[in-house]
Amino acid sequence: MEAATRLQRLLAEDAFAASPDDFDSSILQTKTEYVCPMHPEVVEDEPGSCPKCGMDLVAREAGGDADAGEHDHSGHGHGDHDHGDHDHGSSGFMSMVEVTKDLPRSADGLAMDWLEVPFGPCFPGLPGGLRLTLTLDGDGVTEGQATSLVAMGTPSEEVAVETFIERLAAATPLAPVSYRLLACRAIEQAAGLEPDPAVERGRAAALERERIASHLGWLAQLGRQLSFVWLTRRAAALQLETQRADGEQLVVLRPALQALIARLEHTPLLKARLKGIGALPHGSQDLRGPVARASGRTEDARQADAMYCELGFELYIEGAGDAWARFRQRHVEIVTSLDLVEAAGDPELPKLRAIDSPSGTGEATVETPRGRSTLQLTLERGQVVSVELDGACRQHIGLAADLVEGQELGDALVAVGSLDLSPWEVSS
Repeated sequence: MEAATRLQRLLAEDAFAASPDDFDSSILQTKTEYVCPMHPEVVEDEPGSCPKCGMDLVAREAGGDADAGEHDHSGHGHGDHDHGDHDHGSSGFMSMVEVTKDLPRSADGLAMDWLEVPFGPCFPGLPGGLRLTLTLDGDGVTEGQATSLVAMGTPSEEVAVETFIERLAAATPLAPVSYRLLACRAIEQAAGLEPDPAVERGRAAALERERIASHLGWLAQLGRQLSFVWLTRRAAALQLETQRADGEQLVVLRPALQALIARLEHTPLLKARLKGIGALPHGSQDLRGPVARASGRTEDARQADAMYCELGFELYIEGAGDAWARFRQRHVEIVTSLDLVEAAGDPELPKLRAIDSPSGTGEATVETPRGRSTLQLTLERGQVVSVELDGACRQHIGLAADLVEGQELGDALVAVGSLDLSPWEVSS
């Protein structure tokens, strides 16, 4: 009791100084000495062995209980005790200020251990195949990086044009129609074919149907991330119906799609959860698709497409550049795509037009659901011999590092999810 009272008094006098560097209470100034458990009269300043019995000396504070060695140790077998893991070489006391002085500090000034935690490649709210690695300081994120585990590689062997088209479509499961169209256009240009308006009309309808389905898939993913079960179920059901629909069926689906959009935009909790989250850093370069347009950029390959001009395409852009702006941008694009399908007619899956065995180079650009993708290829006697692909998410995957830094974990995940990354559309 007397010792506790003395400790309280000394701490009250010395411990709460303005700066922790000045804390130097006498009660903390201790010295370590080494004593034999069997012969307490043997006391040394350094670790070693007892000259009488050969036992390892045990560390204790100088001035400690000199009778400690008189306790019965006969049942403990000290002769075989291994002290190799004990640090007997240091003496004195190291305060917590010294212990934590080199550790990173969190926002509240406390020193904490940082943990590197992977999210993915299968994590609710993030696309499969994406790995998001975050360094956590408590529930805050200090840094992060997104990587694709399924990035597309460049073909290393010559392949027939039809085989190349099928492989490219299969390699991009979140936008197979878009990349099938991209391959067809590049090959047809290399073969010297001019665009056929009737063919391009059906292709445009198929591309816009895929855009609607893709944005609905993102809404379902957002619902999983935010635990909005009703949103996940409704968006996923409408996505499946959209993928199978022809032109007339899409017209029938319009009221249901517009009703979902109206409900979402009048859900206060969604706006509160998304607004201000994931705002892109000033000067972010090479933004594409809805991410670019939600940041106020007039970036859309459809503007330069003659068929889209004929269909009456009009560009819409948001400006805030945060998760809420990207949310609303995709809503408007669903409605715009419905208008374009209605004007174009029935969707037609892109198929390669008749060609012989041409040689040449071709280039094509398509506005996929996630943004502009460009393909350059070379043909030799009907074989694809070289390919250069610039995928829609090549730049976007690098945005994750800036979006998560300094954010709480939940906000960081929402920010990355709002980019709608496709790991398959990242060229390796």
